[in-house]
Amino acid sequence: MSAKVTGDDASSMSFILLAPLTELQTLSQALFVSLSPVTKPPPPPPPPVSAFLSCDQALASAVNIAHSHQIRQRKIEALKNEILELDARWREICMDLEREKRELEAMLEEGEERVQAIENAKEGSIPYPQLLAYAQSLSAFTSAPPNMPDLSLPGQPPPPLFFPPFPNEEKMRRGRLNAEAPLGLPGETHSIGAPTVSPKGPDANQMGPGANPYRQDLRAPQPQFFDLDLDLNPDL
Repeated sequence: MSAKVTGDDASSMSFILLAPLTELQTLSQALFVSLSPVTKPPPPPPPPVSAFLSCDQALASAVNIAHSHQIRQRKIEALKNEILELDARWREICMDLEREKRELEAMLEEGEERVQAIENAKEGSIPYPQLLAYAQSLSAFTSAPPNMPDLSLPGQPPPPLFFPPFPNEEKMRRGRLNAEAPLGLPGETHSIGAPTVSPKGPDANQMGPGANPYRQDLRAPQPQFFDLDLDLNPDL
């Protein structure tokens, strides 16, 4: 009895191993039946030795195929694990590239904004003579830089002949665009500008022509005497 391997069964490792084992089991049962005591009807003859030899060869071939199959399966599993590791690394690389892409896009946007700001500054630049004239026009109302020496102190060199871009102490202490008197010390007050004259009303004691001297509103108020202001019972 021999097993034939055809179709999809030949590609199945289980079928390759089970086919010779099944054939060996069948041959063993036939051999034991032939060795049983004589009965009626008589038992079948034992299977030939060549059947056992062919079954042993088929089983050895199936074991060799299973061994090579296991070796290939180990390689496949190793390649599968390597592929999974490469896939995980590839995903990490993709995530890093996406993050770097976003950072580069932000840097590019910032660079474009800076370039646009530079272009706007170039377009709106002020000529140097105009800027110098504007600074000279504001020089009487601005303060000197902190690192500039005080020209009013003794021992300082004479002031330059050109119009300085900052006011001196005397101009700084004047008000209303350098048109008022210098300010006094801290806490000192004074009037600003010319004093104003308040209009005076008509004198109450001086009556004009046609005035009635007996009118109560035109007569001066009479003084009041309070002789009994401390007496609690003035009628007694």
